[in-house]
Amino acid sequence: MLKEAFTLAQRLATEAGQEALGYFRQAERLKTEYKSDASPVTQADREIERFLRAEIQKHYPDHQVLGEEFGAGSQHSDYQWILDPIDGTRSFAHGIPVFGVQIALTYQKEPILGVIHLPALQEH
Repeated sequence: MLKEAFTLAQRLATEAGQEALGYFRQAERLKTEYKSDASPVTQADREIERFLRAEIQKHYPDHQVLGEEFGAGSQHSDYQWILDPIDGTRSFAHGIPVFGVQIALTYQKEPILGVIHLPALQEH
């Protein structure tokens, strides 16, 4: 299961990164708001997290998903996916290419895999 989960996380991070690049340096498409803690959140953050959640739930419907933008789902499981759809939103929103997609998986609250993709830098 771990190898399959890792392959999925890599694919999803790459696809999410491509989606992020569709918004990167596109001020007319990028709507930025601020959360209660004054951190920025963009339309891209929310859309990418929705995409990641849907794909993970398609492959692992009994796993819990915790995302930065939408919190934890109602599903309880020993397995929990942790998502940051755009880590470095401030840089992303200002057109600075240092941002990434982060996906992790824990089992009984212990990390068992993690993927970081920096799409503007083409780094994994």
